[in-house]
Amino acid sequence: MPFVNTCAQYHHKSESEIAALTPAQRVDEYANEQAFHKYDVLDQQRALISKYILRDGLRALPRMVEIIDEYDPTRESGRIDHRGERFDAMWMLLSDLDRAAVRLRASPEGLKAMDALARAIDRMRAAGYGKKDQHEWAEHGRFDSAVTALDDTKGIDDTDEAIRDTLWVKYKLKMSDKDLLAFSNFLIARDPGYPAWSETYDIKDYSRVNAAGNPAQVYIMKESDRFYEAYLQFKKQRL
Repeated sequence: MPFVNTCAQYHHKSESEIAALTPAQRVDEYANEQAFHKYDVLDQQRALISKYILRDGLRALPRMVEIIDEYDPTRESGRIDHRGERFDAMWMLLSDLDRAAVRLRASPEGLKAMDALARAIDRMRAAGYGKKDQHEWAEHGRFDSAVTALDDTKGIDDTDEAIRDTLWVKYKLKMSDKDLLAFSNFLIARDPGYPAWSETYDIKDYSRVNAAGNPAQVYIMKESDRFYEAYLQFKKQRL
């Protein structure tokens, strides 16, 4: 049985146990972690499971689609058994895969997962979620977060923003949103796995200071050369 129903039934697996699971089982484990330990800010188990799911990449998507499809706030049966929390885990994972492993819109499997998320958002909207002046997590936070996750997969995500900031900080190259989206699509055509080309780190950019005199805090790529070379090819192609 993939899911457990009470916190007392859920126990952390060791890293070796997680490594031995199938991609679908790891997705279930991540869903259980969100359902029962979401408020434990010191718990590192989610990050451990996510590390392996990022390696699974597209192989994790079929099970994620199944869990997304199970969440239906228009029906009581679609809200029970922590299905809302497990749905939260899935849009988080989709976002993580898209920004750190592979762009979802580049593959049939990824597009299927995006379609599943879009259908879930439609069900939430049909249930009255997403209206103004709502403050409950399910009706406001969950809905808005899912919409943002879907929008990011369709266009510019955090990785793309880090690429833009990298090109500015290291090479003084400016990119508009339009150009950044075009560059993202160029990278997808070249290698949908470009989010995994480099890790990021945060810096203070003193070339951009706000009205209070504080520098912009941004994430840039540790390994920037590959992105810069791709950008030069992108610009050459557009001439």
